[in-house]
Amino acid sequence: MFGFLSQEWWHALSFFGDSALTVPGAVVLALWLAANGRWRTMLRWLCAFGGAMMIVVVSKLLFMGWHIVPPWLPNFTGVSGHSASAMCFYLGLGLLLSEAKSGTARAVTVSGAVLLAVTVGLSRLAIKVHSPSEVITGLALGALAGAWFWLGLRGPAEVLRRRFVLVAFAAFMLAGSDARPAPTQQLLQQIALWLSGHERVYTRSEPL
Repeated sequence: MFGFLSQEWWHALSFFGDSALTVPGAVVLALWLAANGRWRTMLRWLCAFGGAMMIVVVSKLLFMGWHIVPPWLPNFTGVSGHSASAMCFYLGLGLLLSEAKSGTARAVTVSGAVLLAVTVGLSRLAIKVHSPSEVITGLALGALAGAWFWLGLRGPAEVLRRRFVLVAFAAFMLAGSDARPAPTQQLLQQIALWLSGHERVYTRSEPL
């Protein structure tokens, strides 16, 4: 189904949702808002992104530590963090970049952001690290967080200045990142063991 791209390409696309990229990116967005004096919008952004990531973490810990999963979600081991963070981050970025643009320009920008996030979700299926239920819940969670953030932008459009903050971040990531994924899964496993007191974490029992 995903053979039209090589595994190397899918892994590369998957990195666009890795916390090694999206978490620093979310912080930079917050700093950008602060540099423009938009403190309430900054706080809303941090709550939206941070809240979505907290739900991802809790869902994974519940599975790994106690095998607690929603019974209606097949082959579920926790919400896909890549999918959720990609959708929330790129949707928020697209909304801010297009805030003062025309309706058509904004629709194109936001649609591109959503398409990138969906591509990240598909990449997680292609490299066989997530099930469809995990990716779908991740994309839905990120979309809900992004939509809640968007509600806080309803009002007079403002042109955000000091875009050098974003340029500096992009340059830093391109120059200094070797596309190495963050070791979040291993960290969560250690936390699950510590919290649950078990000798081993629960793992997926059904094939992908």
